[in-house]
Amino acid sequence: MAVAPVPEERSGFLRNCLVEGDTAQEARVRHNRQRALLVSIVVQILIVAALVIFPLFTKGENIAGRVLVVPPIPYSPGGHPRPATPTRPLDGRPNICRFCAPPSIPPTIVTHDDPSPIDNTIGPDGPEIPGVPDSPSIPGLPSTDSRREPPPPLTHPRPSTPVKVSEPVIAAKLVHRVEPIYPALGIQLRREGRVELRAIISTSGSIESLEVLTGDPLFISSALAAVRQWRYQPTILDGQPVEIDTHITVIYTLSHQ
Repeated sequence: MAVAPVPEERSGFLRNCLVEGDTAQEARVRHNRQRALLVSIVVQILIVAALVIFPLFTKGENIAGRVLVVPPIPYSPGGHPRPATPTRPLDGRPNICRFCAPPSIPPTIVTHDDPSPIDNTIGPDGPEIPGVPDSPSIPGLPSTDSRREPPPPLTHPRPSTPVKVSEPVIAAKLVHRVEPIYPALGIQLRREGRVELRAIISTSGSIESLEVLTGDPLFISSALAAVRQWRYQPTILDGQPVEIDTHITVIYTLSHQ
């Protein structure tokens, strides 16, 4: 089978599409790109340098040459300031100045003190306070009158109820003891026992009242008869004798021979 010949124009078109271009042309294009990049960099450097150097060579405003003018403070040697009088310059026009320096400073300064009336209401303890009564003592404040008598010493009232004291403590204050009589029946029966009593001791130390708490009925009457005769040393509380509420135990034992 015969192949139809391809025209030269079509073959040239395909050659440009499929075959690489000229090497010299590609080198020129690459050189042009590098030169454009270099020119761009140089231009940017020149612009930045101009922006930095230009203000240095220009004549800026001389800030140091400015003078801050502070208006003078008016001065008056007396107690009341004098109104400022406008001064006239040499050309004859009035110079209106609100804060002007004084023309001269006086050699002496005179001070004006307001005389205050002498207060004749000052007493020996100091000036009187308005609204405070004239009594020698003020509630809530210490009295300044040294002639007043000192307050009486505080006395503690006597307690209305007897003070409870333990049995061992009150036993040490016993000054007179009467031994109870051992019942004859108890001796015959060889019985031993104990009686517990509640006693109220008066301010003089004597037994005021007795109450049986527990005990053998055989020994109760003997214990009550003996304990009623006991005497104690008065108990002092806050400098005053007081009544005592305590317990008393009477023990009955036989000698074992």
